[in-house]
Amino acid sequence: MKTKVTGYLTQKHGFYYVVLNLPTDEKGKRNRKTLSTGLSTDRNATKAKALLQTMIRAASAGEEVHGVKERVAAAATEDTEESWNTPHPNMLFSNYLEFWLQWKRKSWEEVTYSGYCQNVRSWIAPYFSARKVRLNEITVLDIEMFYTHEINKRGVSGNTVLHYHANIRKALSDAVKLKLIPYNPAAEVERPKKDNFVASYYSADELMEVLPIFANTKMELPVMLAAFYGLRRSEVIGLQWSAIDFERKIVTISRTFERINVDGKMVDVSKCRTKNKSSFRSLPLIPAVEQALLKAQKRQRQQMKLCGNSYCKEYKDYICVDDMGHLVTPDYVTRVFREMLLKNGFRPIRYHDLRHSCASLLIKNKVTMKEVQMWLGHSSFSTTANIYAHIDVDSKMEAANMIASKINLGELPEKKKSPKRKIA
Repeated sequence: MKTKVTGYLTQKHGFYYVVLNLPTDEKGKRNRKTLSTGLSTDRNATKAKALLQTMIRAASAGEEVHGVKERVAAAATEDTEESWNTPHPNMLFSNYLEFWLQWKRKSWEEVTYSGYCQNVRSWIAPYFSARKVRLNEITVLDIEMFYTHEINKRGVSGNTVLHYHANIRKALSDAVKLKLIPYNPAAEVERPKKDNFVASYYSADELMEVLPIFANTKMELPVMLAAFYGLRRSEVIGLQWSAIDFERKIVTISRTFERINVDGKMVDVSKCRTKNKSSFRSLPLIPAVEQALLKAQKRQRQQMKLCGNSYCKEYKDYICVDDMGHLVTPDYVTRVFREMLLKNGFRPIRYHDLRHSCASLLIKNKVTMKEVQMWLGHSSFSTTANIYAHIDVDSKMEAANMIASKINLGELPEKKKSPKRKIA
């Protein structure tokens, strides 16, 4: 029997939670249930909303709904005698995955470990645990059925399932190395198709209207740096004053900063290197950005002197800080950017779409794809071409005009009639 259930998302300690408003009990008392999604607030808004709708539908259908942590705990009680830290061929595949995470943790960077944990503990392990699939019994069909379930039931994208596939294949490959299984079934799985990505972006006119709404706010520099230079969010937050050469008029992109969830705790990861070698780049200091940076630098010095010991010195080398010296966090940038767009009546785009907006302006103004690749710091030319080829309309028009000029049906020469031969 279906009952009317409503719900909404809330945030706590850097994670999304689903709050379900269930039907009142016999005494008319309101029945509200808060469930963990296992999703950090960092770039997971779409996934959290999808999970909210899934939980509402399940609760409305009268099903028992559990949060992510509750699902993992429930799965663990099904095989309480089995330990994940002693691997053997007949162990549950879900328990092997937990062993794999702990075993390989030291060989991965924190960001990689965090991403693997999110996928494995929230979605992969609970699915296989509920079906009691054993490590030495897992088949190609088991894995493909999981992918089908994720796409059809949960509505996740093909790109997300490809990430799951990478995790499963790597975990099973390591199981083969440990001689726990004879071969890797994931190697024979038909991978889901990657979704075609079409970047959203603002035109030059839209950017001219949008930029002023962020002036004199904590978001002014993060928005300018992304719009003018196409910087990734981690590059913007990681930018330090030492990267700005005001004399030579150069900005050097050489650091990143991310805040990630590691085993339930938010951890700051600051790296003295970029996403790839091509991402390490030096760019000209654009006058408008230079003026904004000089103004911010002056204000930071004033605030540091005014606040004295109350000023946070931990991030004094960073550019994107608030008036008390605290770093403007990645989550804040993503959330407030969208909120300010909606508040001021602008078409909503993601913060990362400022990077696409920068690329589109370069391409539409005759900057070559190779130069765009270098400006954005893509690892390869193909990455740039695959993402932005649809924007390069002018080069396609030149090709079309060339073809039209060479094959002009309106100027076909008249057929010469051959003279009739007289038959003797």
